[in-house]
Amino acid sequence: MERFTDKTVVITGAGDMAEVIGERILSEGGKITFADFSEEALKRTIDALTEKGYAEENILTVSCNVKSQEDCDQVVAKTIERWGKVDALVATAGIIRHLPIDEMSEKDWQDVIDINLSGVFHACKAVVPSMKERRYGRIVLISSIGGRTGRNVGVNYAASKAGVNGITINLAYTLAPWNITVNSVAPGPLKGRMFESMPKDRQESLAAAIPLKRLGELADAAAAVAYLASDDAAWTTGEVLDVNGGLQY
Repeated sequence: MERFTDKTVVITGAGDMAEVIGERILSEGGKITFADFSEEALKRTIDALTEKGYAEENILTVSCNVKSQEDCDQVVAKTIERWGKVDALVATAGIIRHLPIDEMSEKDWQDVIDINLSGVFHACKAVVPSMKERRYGRIVLISSIGGRTGRNVGVNYAASKAGVNGITINLAYTLAPWNITVNSVAPGPLKGRMFESMPKDRQESLAAAIPLKRLGELADAAAAVAYLASDDAAWTTGEVLDVNGGLQY
């Protein structure tokens, strides 16, 4: 099944989750723009995908700091210049800093908010004009179980992801007249670099609490993202889809 034939998807971030999501979309016939501030991460991602046999001509990389509206606007402009349109946005760019509030600096707070929340705002604002013009769009944001429960994450991260949920609900309503759907995927603990950055005891306690008795794979989240970014989800909007093995509350 090639749900993304003739579709162009912008993915903010070039980490391991972005790579797996990109692979899923490429495998279904899509074209991808990866946008990240790290040239090293962009190269690592495109190298990994081309080594798996995906054509480099279907992948565009653009240097972008999501804290900058101008950078995000340039990503969209370069994508349209290359492929003529943006069908979907997947906003994966994010950071995590686990600190108790009494040990959290103003910078620790602001950096997470700037990337995880303001970065989503900037990316959405960048893609919406062309989507409105075409009266078509799929926006998929990456939230987190931490945005619902606030547990096992710093207050900065919990606040940023709760904010992403709010953006999802608001934009789903306000953009619906232009046939633009807006949804989020809220993963639980996934095997990957972000999870591995947690203290070992926290990793173990989270894994033990999952009802399905295993950590999630990045591919589990990618499958949910691909659904919401495709026309299979044409009548689904405003949803925060939990992908967490039953670890909810």
